[in-house]
Amino acid sequence: MATIKIGDIGNYCGQQVEQLLRATVLETDRRLKERSPVDTGRLRMSWQIGENAATGTPKPEGNYKGNAAPPVAINYQLGQEKIGNYYSIHNNLPYAEPVVMGTSLPPSWGGQYRTRQGTIPGYPDLVAKEMQSFIDANWERIKRQG
Repeated sequence: MATIKIGDIGNYCGQQVEQLLRATVLETDRRLKERSPVDTGRLRMSWQIGENAATGTPKPEGNYKGNAAPPVAINYQLGQEKIGNYYSIHNNLPYAEPVVMGTSLPPSWGGQYRTRQGTIPGYPDLVAKEMQSFIDANWERIKRQG
């Protein structure tokens, strides 16, 4: 365990919390993409991380099946998440919300919600609940270590 000077405790704690913020943002992005139903892969590839905004252009039409879906940062540099800003992981495709919530499916899906690794309609709400547990567990780890 490292020794921290009294005057450095605030900076140390701030750094730990920002590391947790970064991990949470990236893990949430990964889980949303991993569970996105896939037809062409455009929905999965169009998730974006916005700092203080939920703007951004979705991927153009095309076939993205099999492509990796790296994090896409809007309005900031990925890995520079800071306390005091808010981060949204959003998808600006016109059909994103009805598809992920299962309320309106593309005709090419034949009326069936396509699952991927146990995906169910409304999965973003489940990811949000999982991430609360992720934050709680990692916050407890930070407190034990520091």
